[in-house]
Amino acid sequence: MSATSLMRWRRAAALGVALALVGAAVGGCARPPTVDPVKAEILRQIREAYLFDADVGGLELLSVPEIVARLDPDTRVVEMRRMSLDFIRGLEPESSVMAARELGGGRGYLRLAFVGRRTLEDVRKALGGFAGPRCALTIDLRDNAGGSFEQGLRFAEMFLPAGAPLAVYEGREGRALLYATGTSPPRREALTILINERTSSSAELFAGILRWHRRAELVGSPTAGKRTVQRAVRLDEGHLLFLTTGRFMAPDGSPFGDGGLIPDRQAAEDAHDVSTPCAETERERR
Repeated sequence: MSATSLMRWRRAAALGVALALVGAAVGGCARPPTVDPVKAEILRQIREAYLFDADVGGLELLSVPEIVARLDPDTRVVEMRRMSLDFIRGLEPESSVMAARELGGGRGYLRLAFVGRRTLEDVRKALGGFAGPRCALTIDLRDNAGGSFEQGLRFAEMFLPAGAPLAVYEGREGRALLYATGTSPPRREALTILINERTSSSAELFAGILRWHRRAELVGSPTAGKRTVQRAVRLDEGHLLFLTTGRFMAPDGSPFGDGGLIPDRQAAEDAHDVSTPCAETERERR
């Protein structure tokens, strides 16, 4: 090998070593992109269960707060607390009926704190405790954030004949019209339902169904306007995802009011005795 060739080989070898070192350095510093398990689970739930159309590919480029902000207002990530977890597991307080009393003249009053797994049973028990028949009943749903949509529907059935349309449920698979399936005769009391801006979810659905059938008068202030259904998904030790997977509409497919339910008449926030006197109710029925 000539001196010139040897020199060229040495230069090429030196260059190769240098490139190898650079490659090793770059490769050694490179790290595979980290995967956020919370973000990955949220995106998976959106793909599989979210009610509305969403550009999941575009959402992959965003942070978790940015993803949630792009979804509907009822979808949210919340910090887990013991009480909220107990409610999700069905360990709600002992009774959803927090007050039951007679108002005189054949009128009764019930106040419900929430709509839970035993609400229908609680209401029947409370009504059975009244003396004698009632011509009018006030159901106070103020500050009632709802809970079980199934119980809300069954509660409405108490005051409607079998076969009456209750609501349209819309999910990812389409829409279905739900009907009353109760076997007992419907209750006959004239109904007044007290509502406010914190009446929400299945409590709002119950009120909306009975007003749609002209079976109840709504009194108070406009409701929250939430009649969507959320799936609760545990993301990690400290957070839950509430993802909208369905919603309820009136039997004709229209919303139960734009935004919240608008009351038929207003009443003071501390009002309780707002039902129509029974004599007037009987004259209207005749």
